[in-house]
Amino acid sequence: MVTLEIRKTLNKRLQNLRETYTDNLDKVRKSFEDEPIHDLRVSIRRILAFMSFMNEMCGKEINPELFSDLKKKIKRFNKLRDAQVQLNFLINNLKKYPELLDFICNLKRKEKKQVEILKSFIFQSEFNLSGEIFFYQNNLKTLECLELLTIRDIGKIAYKSLFEVKNALESIKYGEYDTYHKVRLKIKKFRYIIETIEQIIQSPKEKLKSIQELQTLLGDIQDLTVLLALLDKFCQKKQLNVSIFLNFVEFIKQKREEKEKDFWENVKILEFWDNYLLSF
Repeated sequence: MVTLEIRKTLNKRLQNLRETYTDNLDKVRKSFEDEPIHDLRVSIRRILAFMSFMNEMCGKEINPELFSDLKKKIKRFNKLRDAQVQLNFLINNLKKYPELLDFICNLKRKEKKQVEILKSFIFQSEFNLSGEIFFYQNNLKTLECLELLTIRDIGKIAYKSLFEVKNALESIKYGEYDTYHKVRLKIKKFRYIIETIEQIIQSPKEKLKSIQELQTLLGDIQDLTVLLALLDKFCQKKQLNVSIFLNFVEFIKQKREEKEKDFWENVKILEFWDNYLLSF
């Protein structure tokens, strides 16, 4: 792929990301439910990943103000998203563990509070950064650092991200779930980079899907870890003995161990990417 086609492909990718971001923002403004909020957060993360890739490609921060603003926007959703994820899981298990009812009610109140906080600023015009992203997109058409861009240069950036994943994997310690979370962040970054350049490097879609599955497993481990922490905090606040949730806690720990096992069985997909990216 020649340099002109690479620039055109990257520009088209960003255009699609901008349009998806705008559509998802409109959906959230109509409904503050779990799915549209998830989709909006993902669309922002993909734009951030695109910008990070371009910064590395050009050896400089092209638009640090936009990058910082997008990061601030996505953080606004974190508490609401966490509450919604946990509620979905808890409600599905309420019949089996009826002792969870008060805990669920507590999380429902938190969810309602976070929705009200979100409504207070998401309808403000400055929350919509599609205009700023459009100007950033136009800037790509004239960036001199893209003049001599090659597929090999792009492969090197992707491989650097993969190397970060492998380093994080080596730091995982049994029973320390924050170390799994660090791997998840690195894998998420790597996946979004591959998504950004998949048309350029002609990456196999089924292999990219395998990376997504790894990310999902790590996300499940993180969600289960957060759930245990929230339950412990709830017990402390209500001065309850956590033993009343003993069966549920054991169920969560067992489920988390199963996710860990699945992760280690599937992590070998990284070997493919190691070989694939070194071929450029």
